[in-house]
Amino acid sequence: MYVLSIDFGTSSVKMGVFNEEGEVLADTKVEYDFEVIDKLKIQIDAEIMFKAFLEGMKRLEEYSKKIDVVVPDVALSLIAMDKEGNPVYPVILHLDRRSYAQSEFVLKTVGKEKLMEINGNLPFPGGITCTSILWIKDNLPEIYNKTYKFGHFNTFFLKRMVGKFLIDPSNASLTGLYETVKAGEWSKEICEGLGIDLGKLPDIMPSMSIAGYLTEEAARLTGLREGIPVIVGANDTSSASYGAGAVERGDILNVSGSNEIIHVTTDRPVPNEKYYLRCSVEPGKWLYLAITVGGTAVEWFRKEFYREMSEEEFYSKYLPEFFEKYSKEDVLNINEKFEPHLAGDRHSLLKKTASFSGLTFDSTRESLLLSLFIGIHEPVFNTINVCKSQMNLNPCIFWTGGMVSDSYLKFKRNILREFDFKVRKDCSLIGNVKIASKVLKS
Repeated sequence: MYVLSIDFGTSSVKMGVFNEEGEVLADTKVEYDFEVIDKLKIQIDAEIMFKAFLEGMKRLEEYSKKIDVVVPDVALSLIAMDKEGNPVYPVILHLDRRSYAQSEFVLKTVGKEKLMEINGNLPFPGGITCTSILWIKDNLPEIYNKTYKFGHFNTFFLKRMVGKFLIDPSNASLTGLYETVKAGEWSKEICEGLGIDLGKLPDIMPSMSIAGYLTEEAARLTGLREGIPVIVGANDTSSASYGAGAVERGDILNVSGSNEIIHVTTDRPVPNEKYYLRCSVEPGKWLYLAITVGGTAVEWFRKEFYREMSEEEFYSKYLPEFFEKYSKEDVLNINEKFEPHLAGDRHSLLKKTASFSGLTFDSTRESLLLSLFIGIHEPVFNTINVCKSQMNLNPCIFWTGGMVSDSYLKFKRNILREFDFKVRKDCSLIGNVKIASKVLKS
């Protein structure tokens, strides 16, 4: 069995052809650029993302006729589509913060307790996509009326592949409109309270199920064989947890890439403002998620404060030496503090910005960089502290992402002293392969 695994991210699509044992036979990555408008609006044309996927298919054409099953995962996003599945507005990405007023409306209209009881999440702008739906309704009523279905990017992709408007529970959880706590259906109570038409939402299907079979048109576009199964799939970090093996209660996945992310698996969901609650790819399990800027903050700091260094020198030589220099005591006793909200705060209903504090004449760019690396782990610390009261945590964290390195591992051990780390690579892509294997064998 050959599996085509597709990981649609914020700035690129990664694709791989895997065999049944999870070995990669060929892979590729196609990058794309999102646009930033008035600082708060972060969006991308869905067709740009789809064309990147088709470019990836050209690069993998040696295997296109051998592929037996397709599985996507997607980063958090909102897309509005017409009846044919064509986008009527750009994809609103998770970095977007345009919908603060709508967040306040959701909180006031439905109420904090009811939101947490049903969906398990507060209406954080960008992080819970119903606020983006309401922004479109309030500001672009002609687009709202023209929209046949709202969904996440996998809704758009599956419509293109199999002709159905679908979404999985892990993505539905982060719309704010789904009964996440009991893994149920779309919440009539929340939708009616917000004035969102239930008919504009896609059907919910389990991540581990066949969405349908590749249409003739999709086969023509992609070079794949008509009629092969396409699996529903999941949100990218949900697939990553499954791929890493963080599937039991108390298991932890830490992703260190463009963002710093923590996932904790549970079988007894307890909503909390410190994290997001979403369904796992496996029925009967949930994931706690916390996120902030990671590598994007480091890259900003490099460009502003290390201009004399090339990108290669900074990441390949300077950072490894930097991490080696600091001990646990140095980390504990640092005076400077970094608030990591360069892109706002996906855990807050307030408009937050980043800042450094505790600076003195002894502060250096190195001490500020150290405080930045500590600061981007704030949601990780918060989530671990909350989860300790609920369950026994696995003392070994599964660790993945583009920033994984031996030198950064030393730093991780300095700030998360209770834990060790197991490195896992390509977790989202591997998670998709595991999903395919389980679905086709069941």
